[in-house]
Amino acid sequence: MMAKRIGLLVMIIILAGTYFATDSSAAQQWLTCKVEVTGTAFGNTFVNLTHTTSTFTKKWFLVPTSSAKEVLAVALTAMSSGLPVIICADLGDLSQGGYPAINAFYLSK
Repeated sequence: MMAKRIGLLVMIIILAGTYFATDSSAAQQWLTCKVEVTGTAFGNTFVNLTHTTSTFTKKWFLVPTSSAKEVLAVALTAMSSGLPVIICADLGDLSQGGYPAINAFYLSK
């Protein structure tokens, strides 16, 4: 009976350690990009970006609804001025397709 309790306790400790050691934001990256295209479609706002060091070219990103107007304004300003933007996004595996979400979007100089 005691051995079962110890085994269960060890398993709980291992699982808890794995859970708390996992960084849910590990894929978040800050990147400098050029805005290629931006706009709305199907009720969502999208931005097409090219990474300045070629991690990706002309990749579509989804803008959260809560910041759509602000990101659209910054993206249009970047396009008209030729300035780059700095974004924070969870790129995940870009080869899998889909639209990574933009978590931060800043105009750079």
